[in-house]
Amino acid sequence: MTIFKRLLLRLEPKWVVVFGLFLAALTFSLIIHAPFRLPSVGAFLFIGMTYLLPFILISIWILLPLPFLIYRGELRSVAIRVLQQISDTVCFALILILHFHIKLWAPLINPASYDHAYEVIDRTCFFWVDPLISWRSQWQIGWLSHFYFYAFMFMFVCSFIVHNLHSRKEFRQVFLASILVQAFGAVCYLIAPALGPFIYHQGANDRVTLVQHNLLGIHQDLVAGGVAWLQNNTGQNLAAGLAAMPSLHLAASFVFLYYARKYCSWLAWLYWPCFLWIVFEAMASRWHYGIDLVAGYLLAYGSILLASKWLEAHEAVMASAAKTRLVKESGPVAMGDVDKPDSFSSPLQND
Repeated sequence: MTIFKRLLLRLEPKWVVVFGLFLAALTFSLIIHAPFRLPSVGAFLFIGMTYLLPFILISIWILLPLPFLIYRGELRSVAIRVLQQISDTVCFALILILHFHIKLWAPLINPASYDHAYEVIDRTCFFWVDPLISWRSQWQIGWLSHFYFYAFMFMFVCSFIVHNLHSRKEFRQVFLASILVQAFGAVCYLIAPALGPFIYHQGANDRVTLVQHNLLGIHQDLVAGGVAWLQNNTGQNLAAGLAAMPSLHLAASFVFLYYARKYCSWLAWLYWPCFLWIVFEAMASRWHYGIDLVAGYLLAYGSILLASKWLEAHEAVMASAAKTRLVKESGPVAMGDVDKPDSFSSPLQND
């Protein structure tokens, strides 16, 4: 293992992802001269209701008191756990803000459109979904129109609560895979961009159709106004970027389903109907082409594999460093104790 690789693996993976995405966003910003902006109150609330707010509530208000109950009297353990949860929240917030910047800039970074190609693939490979979409269009019920969002948020919230309660190590896998999906997904939007099949077809969800046409208007204003439009409108429209390829709702929900199956089978049974509805509604509402869902699955599975290998390597390096430190501090006399399973403990392994 090279010295650089070893040093890199000693860094906390989630912050490496944040720094990597920041470098990518900074590079794109310099290329097209796009500004960084904090979200306006309206955009922040939209992002919050979509992703961030539930995680803040879970991390701070629900899970934050738990260390005081779990580690009674162990102030150091309580402090470490509280700092970990605050760190997770800040990390996730930064990932989303950078993600939405890149997504909003996408039409200026790569103005190409692959909508026609994806539409041809849909007509060739996914035509059998059309009768189901026609059936779905007959059911314009309030709660059903929002269930795509509700199902995703249910999986999102439950995953962070359940896995965090089970163990910190388990939660770290879910968390790292989730932010990898958001980070890689933002960059993937630039590879073969598309707006979505709603530009060709009326969706089966009337409420979503209104949102789509509103976002399309913002997209058209952005393309017409370029960087000058970004200078004046980024803050209030930070979460308004249109990008269909790949489907990150499918990717994120697959991550939650995967870890529920791995660690908590009862939760997986609750997730299956939600996941299947997300897959179907993504196409029925014309948010996504079928090929977007395939790409979302590949992105999710790749993020899961990378998260697993990365955390395993990180923990091995940290354990090796802890052993070396113990030997140096204890001297040759303690060499016989180095290989005992409980002979050292590194709080860094738990974050």
